[in-house]
Formats: sequence, structure tokens, C-alpha cells
Amino acid sequence: MANPNSLANGIIWFLLLSLLLAFLIIGKARMKSASMSKIDLIVLVCVICLVIGMATAFSLIPHQERELIKGKMFEVTNAMSNVARAVTAYNQELDSWPHCDGVIAIQDSLGVTFRKEAIDRIGSITVTSLRTKEVIITATIKGIDSRVDGKNLTLTGKPSKGDILWVWDGTVPSTYVPKK
Repeated sequence: MANPNSLANGIIWFLLLSLLLAFLIIGKARMKSASMSKIDLIVLVCVICLVIGMATAFSLIPHQERELIKGKMFEVTNAMSNVARAVTAYNQELDSWPHCDGVIAIQDSLGVTFRKEAIDRIGSITVTSLRTKEVIITATIKGIDSRVDGKNLTLTGKPSKGDILWVWDGTVPSTYVPKK
């Protein structure tokens, strides 16, 4: 797949060069007469506006794609946040961490219900604790975009002043990792 930024830049340069060519053609045609007619001026302004509009639209495409991916990632992060709340409650009641492998195990052990949209975007999800003072919720992304599919998003919890401090991380590009 082509890089969207380079594709948009290529299209912008093509449009600008086309505009330059249009100026040259109109300029040569007008060299025979002393001035441009009103129609020539209107056509020229329309061509300039069209090129500027297309260049602006193509430069917004990468931003729109990022926002679309972030919107789809919200389903995953929301589901993981719900699991984190359930893990917090589990830890406060039993003073230990749960170990769950998969959506069904999390639903059975922690009582978390996953929305269909979240299940469609999560390849796998686990809750593990390798250390007594830390729990890690890991979700593998699927069905969103090639930039994030197959990558992991982690939510690590550590006890802090009577509560649990949660930190996002993973192999997902940092653009798509929640800040808090």
C-alpha cells in the first residue's frame, strides 16, 4: 500500500504543475491579443480555486484516516478500560490479581460484557500477572487497519496509594495509544 502522505504530495505537485501548464497555454494564446477578456479571467480564477481546493482536500486525507483509526480503536480501549475497572474491583476484594485468557474467561471471571464492535476488533485479550505488584491487560488488534492490526495494546496496572495506577503501552504506533 502506498504511503498516503507521499500519494497526497504527488497529487498536489501534479495539480500545481497542471496549473502552471494552463498558465503557459493561456499566456501564449493571450500574447496575440493585448489583454485578457473577462471570460479568460473567470476561467483562470476557477482553475486556481479548483487546484487549491483539490490540494487542500488531498492534504486532509491522512488526517481523516488517522481519526477514523482512532475512532475504531476506541472500541478496543473502552473494552480494556472496562476490564481494568473489573480487575481493580477483583483486587480490592480478594487482594490478588485475576488470570484470564480470552473474552469468555474475562466475562466469566470478571463479569465484563464486551460489545460486538469490540469483539470484532479484538483478536485476543488476556489478563496476566507475572509479578505480585503488577497486572497486565493485553489485547491484540484486528479488523481496523494494517497500521494497527496484529499489534498489541497493553494496559498495565500497579498499586499506588490505595488505588491502581493504569498505564497504556504496546506495539501499536504511539499515535493510537491513549494518553490516559
